[in-house]
Amino acid sequence: MEFDRRVQIRVDRLKDGKRTRGFGSGYLVAPRLVLTAAHVLDDLDPDAGEPVTVSLPDTGEREFSAVVRWQRTDGAVDAALIEIADGQDNWQVPQSLRDLLTQPPQRYGLIIGTRPLPVTATGFPRMQKDAEDGRRLDEQLTGLIAPGTGALAGRYEISSTDPTPGTGATGGSRWSGMSGATVLADDGFGGDLLCGVIRRDRRADGGTRLTATTATSLFADDAFRALIKEHTGWEPVLEPIEPAHLLTPATVDRNFRSPAALLRADTGAVTFHGRDTELAGLHAWCENGPPSISIRVVTGPGGQGKTRLARRLTDTLSRHGWATGHLRSDLTDDPALDGTPPDFTTLNTALPLLLVVDYAETRPRLLRRLITHLHRSRHRVRLLLLARSDGEWRTGSLQAIPAVRDLLEEAPLTPLAPLIPTSQPTEDRHSAYHRAVGDLARLLPLVPTLSAHDWPSLAVELRSPADLHDHRYDNVLTLQMTALVDLLQHGPRPVNVAPGTPPERTLLKHEDRFWEASAKTPAHRLDLDASTLGATVAIAALCGATTPEEAVRVITTLPGLPGHRRPPPRTGWPPCTPPMETATGAPSNPTASLSTTPPASSRMAPSRCPPSSQQALPCSRHRPSPSWPAPPSPTTTPAAPPTATASSTPSTQPWTPHPSPTRPSRAPPARSHTPPVSQQPSP
Repeated sequence: MEFDRRVQIRVDRLKDGKRTRGFGSGYLVAPRLVLTAAHVLDDLDPDAGEPVTVSLPDTGEREFSAVVRWQRTDGAVDAALIEIADGQDNWQVPQSLRDLLTQPPQRYGLIIGTRPLPVTATGFPRMQKDAEDGRRLDEQLTGLIAPGTGALAGRYEISSTDPTPGTGATGGSRWSGMSGATVLADDGFGGDLLCGVIRRDRRADGGTRLTATTATSLFADDAFRALIKEHTGWEPVLEPIEPAHLLTPATVDRNFRSPAALLRADTGAVTFHGRDTELAGLHAWCENGPPSISIRVVTGPGGQGKTRLARRLTDTLSRHGWATGHLRSDLTDDPALDGTPPDFTTLNTALPLLLVVDYAETRPRLLRRLITHLHRSRHRVRLLLLARSDGEWRTGSLQAIPAVRDLLEEAPLTPLAPLIPTSQPTEDRHSAYHRAVGDLARLLPLVPTLSAHDWPSLAVELRSPADLHDHRYDNVLTLQMTALVDLLQHGPRPVNVAPGTPPERTLLKHEDRFWEASAKTPAHRLDLDASTLGATVAIAALCGATTPEEAVRVITTLPGLPGHRRPPPRTGWPPCTPPMETATGAPSNPTASLSTTPPASSRMAPSRCPPSSQQALPCSRHRPSPSWPAPPSPTTTPAAPPTATASSTPSTQPWTPHPSPTRPSRAPPARSHTPPVSQQPSP
């Protein structure tokens, strides 16, 4: 819980001709937006100058005027959103809410299991009213939510046996004033998931029993979600609470250490666009069919949009009563450091469950353990597997029980077609390019390694490539990478490349600056020449390591690395940038580095690599199991791209882009001759 977000709410009331002063608790979910209980705002005095005020008790007692933006009171919901009015001096945005560009301000959760869940809530109840000066002091309640209590009424009930002070007064509830406090649960990593809002005190005979509106009920209201997005810039998403330690957060921090980080699927830097047909098919698969487990496989080359499509599906279904999530990418076939396998029992739920496993081909044994657990469920379970291609990772036995083998072997396969195939008008690709340019330009100022520049203005001036009809742009990552490279090359610090250089090569030259700058920082003090640093990064990427000791053994394999530059086991190396993949799915970074430093790579001793060295992606969290071959190398024989229409029959040929012809220069023309950039969402 972020204590600096707690607020006190005071209201001027008029009821039955009597004017009174009301009080409640609240929590900032955005810099100027407070979540509270709706009944706190009942009977507002229309003649009061400022009927609703908000104060931050951590910074002082000054009251700031606020307006009600959303309010709902019914059997399921007792909640409201109030906005701090603009133009008021000295309103101090809490420190935990000052960065909305790189961090989601608040995560939201729903309880999916049947076991009591520990939660906490902090507010300003009557029992904490100071007897001398009348100030409302804070109270942190810790308790349990038993999911089977209050479920028929659509609410949570928080019970606690913690001792509470007396109010010193007769009548009324000692918890009066706690209404509007938010209920938070732990995500297993020290983060908070907001799962409810305090409503009423049930005045238990022993201990405490408070009711709360569920976040699930709040998210069912489109106006609530729209207002949260308006104030934060982030689409709010519901996440299952109990299995949060197994799942990737629905909204991840946008830590753009380098330009290439903007291309990661999980950051969502470019707004999702299209895929209506694919989404409709996946929705039908989830909603229809028997209420038991069903598996589906979506295949496609790296950068085709598999992860973004799956993320869109999970985000949508989470608003309609489903428990959804993406299995953490660092859960692999490799055993954990303590040797214990993941505990999947927290996935047990009576709610319909959709679970996504990305890079399924790299962790076939973990996949079988997961299915072994899920197939026992008596409720609707949908398991969506994302992979570069089909193969023995799916059809092999691997000592799985017959039921699991059958589920995998019978799972339908759907190759993901290009987002904008060549059969569509070229204008569609030009629009997609400009949407990508606009979205990326808005986030480029967050990349600390780039010089300050007016990127949005440059985005308006930039021309789209003349060769967007080429087959290589079937891959949406290639199109977005081209947009990013064009921005960088027309920015203040372009790199020297020959005409026609593929965009991934150009982007790698920009990444070189990040690596060199990181290596020279006081935290690393490597100060290696570019060639040695490139070879070091490539070897580390291709071999991989699961422990600091393994990392040192891999790094010291590099011939010619000075002894004083060899880090001890606890010394960190520069943070890893996300892998840049060509449309073939092959990594660009290691291949480019090793091709330019063959002597170093050829002298590398394979025996020095750890057992987990079958790593296919540079600096990636996704490592194939040692028992299975790595994805295709850059030398894969080119083949025709997939057709525009998805088929249930998997492709048997690897796919690579067509050769890149020399592209004409696209220096920005005069602004008066440039059409405006489309503001529609981007792929």
